[in-house]
Amino acid sequence: MRYTYLMERKKKKELIVLASVAGGLIVTLILLMWIRTLSSSFSDFVCRYVSRPWIFIIGHITSALPFSLFEFCVIAVIIAAIALFVLMIKSLIRNKCAAVLKWMCVTVICALSVFNFYTLTVGFPYYRPAAPVPQSQTEYEPQDVTEMVRCFANDYNALALKFERDSAGNVISPYSVRELSEKLQNEYKRLDGEYFYSYTPKAKGLINSWFLTLNNISGITFVPLGEPTVNKDIPPSDIAQTMAHEMAHAKGVMREGEANFVAYYILLSSDDDYLRYCGYFSCFSALLPAVNANSSIKTDYEEIRKSLAPQILTEQRNAFKFWNDKSAQPGFAGWLNRTFEKIGGFINDLFLKSNGAENGSGSYTDKVTDGSVSDTGQTNPDTGEIIYDVKYSSVQKMFFAIYEMR
Repeated sequence: MRYTYLMERKKKKELIVLASVAGGLIVTLILLMWIRTLSSSFSDFVCRYVSRPWIFIIGHITSALPFSLFEFCVIAVIIAAIALFVLMIKSLIRNKCAAVLKWMCVTVICALSVFNFYTLTVGFPYYRPAAPVPQSQTEYEPQDVTEMVRCFANDYNALALKFERDSAGNVISPYSVRELSEKLQNEYKRLDGEYFYSYTPKAKGLINSWFLTLNNISGITFVPLGEPTVNKDIPPSDIAQTMAHEMAHAKGVMREGEANFVAYYILLSSDDDYLRYCGYFSCFSALLPAVNANSSIKTDYEEIRKSLAPQILTEQRNAFKFWNDKSAQPGFAGWLNRTFEKIGGFINDLFLKSNGAENGSGSYTDKVTDGSVSDTGQTNPDTGEIIYDVKYSSVQKMFFAIYEMR
């Protein structure tokens, strides 16, 4: 009897200790989430002196591995979760409630430990200052803007004719995933080392890319492992931008719109034809509205839009088809895709909003939609046209800056 009493007392103490640890981790998580919102300079301090050295260490380790450690960990966690569930069911059947409670506490502690470390390495970058990507501050006349856009359109068209294409009209990448990753690692060396993390981890293609496709996901970067990963099944014209975007996360740029912004700059300012073509493909549509933005007459806009090479238009249609046809399928396959897409979209939206992105999933276009065109109430005395006040978007001003560099 005394042995049984002592054992029960020991189990209760263990549960109290585990519950206390879990409670402490919850408090720590709440504090971390609160502290990061207090000061952008403090968040930047954490990024520079905590996240940056961690990425340098873990990034070198994961980059040396021939497989994705993130994908391996996800599979391991799923297997462990199934095994734990079976173990807990068996314990309940044998009326071992204390053992079930213990395993539940251990699981919660493990999850909270991951959440705390994730918040430390990922949460703070959401609240640091904006990434220093070149943007032109020059006040351009509308005709000069038109000339710049036409120059970029000509380069885009010329590049579109350079590459081999498959039977569907999609560009065939001249690089493997590994080679593309190495190229982008070198491109990232051009960025300011004071803001961006010093080491650029290698990006990898996921073996189970089908699952990302099912969820309409093109890439994932689990920053605590310092490992950018991409969906290998997405259109070739999207892979370079996706990889550059995921690498931007590993460089300390967590806000989605800014990660896109950095990726656009890396690709468009490159001397590599394929990278530059992929840059145009990902954001030329954001530059084009700068033409005739000050006028209700869109003559130049329509002329440039219609001048785009048919290869580009075909590839755009193919990319749209890739991302939209799956959910439009009839029967179970289409239902499954729509269901996963909605669940994944909801979780991503909730995650982004919890990290300060007020418009959630809409934050992917933040640097594209920050321009404006407003009616001044005045008209041109010669033509009678309404005069608009134009504020170009960050992406458009980035294009202008690249034009000035050439």
